Amino acid sequence: MDLNRETIQKHVVQAEKNVVDVEELFAIAHQLLEEKTERKTVHAFLNLGHLPAVNSSIAENNRIDDWLSLLIELIDKSKYSFGHLFYNRSRKYKHKHLFHEIQKGKVVSHSYEDIWEELLKAAGALTHIEKSYHDKIRIGILTPNCLRGAIVDLTCISFHFPVIPIPANETKKDIDFIIKHSGVTHLFVDNELKTEINDIFLPSSNDLNIINLNNKDWQTFIEQGQKSDPLEVLKRIGRVRMDEVATIMYTSGTTGEPKGITFSQRNMIVKRFARALALTKFGSHDSFLCYLPLYHTFGRFLELQGSIFWGASYAFAEDSSYDTLRKNFLSIKPTVLISVPKRWTQLYETIQSLAADHLDEDRIVRKAIKKVTGGNLKWGLSAAGYLDPDIFQFFQNNDIQLLSGYGMTEATGGITLTSPDEYVVDSVGQKLPGIELRISDEGELLLKGPYISAFYYADPLTPSTDDGWFHTGDIGHIDEDGFLFITDRKKNILVTSGGKNVAPAPMENALTNSPFIEQVVVIGDNRNFISALIVPTQEAVENELSAQGKSISGSEIMSDHPDVKELLQKEVDEVMEGFSNYERVKEFAILPRLFTIENGELTPTLKVIRKVVLDHFSAPVEKIYSGSPKKVEEPEPTMA
Repeated sequence: MDLNRETIQKHVVQAEKNVVDVEELFAIAHQLLEEKTERKTVHAFLNLGHLPAVNSSIAENNRIDDWLSLLIELIDKSKYSFGHLFYNRSRKYKHKHLFHEIQKGKVVSHSYEDIWEELLKAAGALTHIEKSYHDKIRIGILTPNCLRGAIVDLTCISFHFPVIPIPANETKKDIDFIIKHSGVTHLFVDNELKTEINDIFLPSSNDLNIINLNNKDWQTFIEQGQKSDPLEVLKRIGRVRMDEVATIMYTSGTTGEPKGITFSQRNMIVKRFARALALTKFGSHDSFLCYLPLYHTFGRFLELQGSIFWGASYAFAEDSSYDTLRKNFLSIKPTVLISVPKRWTQLYETIQSLAADHLDEDRIVRKAIKKVTGGNLKWGLSAAGYLDPDIFQFFQNNDIQLLSGYGMTEATGGITLTSPDEYVVDSVGQKLPGIELRISDEGELLLKGPYISAFYYADPLTPSTDDGWFHTGDIGHIDEDGFLFITDRKKNILVTSGGKNVAPAPMENALTNSPFIEQVVVIGDNRNFISALIVPTQEAVENELSAQGKSISGSEIMSDHPDVKELLQKEVDEVMEGFSNYERVKEFAILPRLFTIENGELTPTLKVIRKVVLDHFSAPVEKIYSGSPKKVEEPEPTMA
């Protein structure tokens, strides 16, 4: 077979008409690997990998692993980078909308071609800055989600300027640490952060150049690109080493200083093909409504880079609040939403409220769903926390494929995913293509694969794996069908003073299923019994007590008021019946407020930072454990 771009293009046209010959695609892939083939021809073939018909056909023929292995070889052979991918999409989907912004209630849209032109201008400016700078530049981005912040990131990834997105809600101390630790030379900042950055970081970071994203400063930045040779700027795309550090992402973690996790072009590109083979129906017809931060993997890799990979549309939510998301649903009418469990729970509750007394009538329920979500929502993903199985099944029973997923930064985000129509209660799904999972003798989940970060950032780089395996720190098990169940964090295992190992997560998940419990932290490390810190769900508690003829509201609810204590005690007792005696919560304290990101008690993905909570609420903890000799661990009953 004579292979050239025209031949490949014929297969693209056929695939767009849902005509795919799987065996012929495999034959072409092998021929491309065996022969000395023009780089652009290989890239044209790789572009088949974003088409739903191709991915669906590969999956239906049970050839996913073989196909992905061939794609990875072709990526390596042709040095297929994100810049090549984006350039292709800008040509193929020229006038299609890539980005949507919502400005004063109106949707402002930007085409693929328009955004590519913006990337070229920004790349020209960065090229000029690099030439005039005394050393290689390293770009930092410190902004909320916004179009210009995304353009800077995509420019750096496409034209090979090392880039570090910095969490905008980090503490001042941690932001300063990240800037210094990563070696940022040029920092793009949101206008509202400009004064704060100047006041705090410039005195200790004399080499830091700050570029504001306001209109005036942005235009000044872009104008510098006129001094660069456009051809030289374009050539940067091809000057790529697939395994060098392209970007560093910092995780807040639960203790200590932020940790820098490095990613290469190979990590990011291979992950996109792997994701597409897991989500075979996703394509250019899809639109994402996005609020997850672009300084975290799900927002940056799955939503932003994923939208571009599929030729889909990405809409910037105005902010992350639930009320705003509800309004944005009606403006954007998305087909895809990726979210933390809390938002899915809120959507579920809103829909239940609208359907009211007609929850057994499918037509009315689905009408309520369309009214809330804009009418086009088909796909969802819930990750970064526990979501009640009933909520998964509610959406799936009503034509929205809400999938369960599990991931972490070191794995470029996703590690597992439930397949459509294959949800298993409490499972986080099966492994994504291209990754290996193993459970260690201690019960810890280990990972291996081409999109796992190889290094933590340091000088020199620090390997992230041990004997080729990445240790997640999560405890879990895999069933005979390959479904993964995460039971707890290894480092969160509580060891009581009697030597009993207790996993707090299952109890916390069970307790927060109560309508009267908003947040909970189970404690007991090095103590003689297990206890909990509980934040009540204020409105639900007030309504329940009112129905019982007890008048109580406001601050009384968020206190050890006898009526509140009695109500919550009943909930705790019922939940604890499902646990072993030594695991059960023997005592609890009611806290006066919610845990918040602002107070450092939650990560940006709303995970509780246990150490901070215990520090902030040390007084009620000590009160629980002071002078309670009777509350000791009792031995487990033995089988006769």
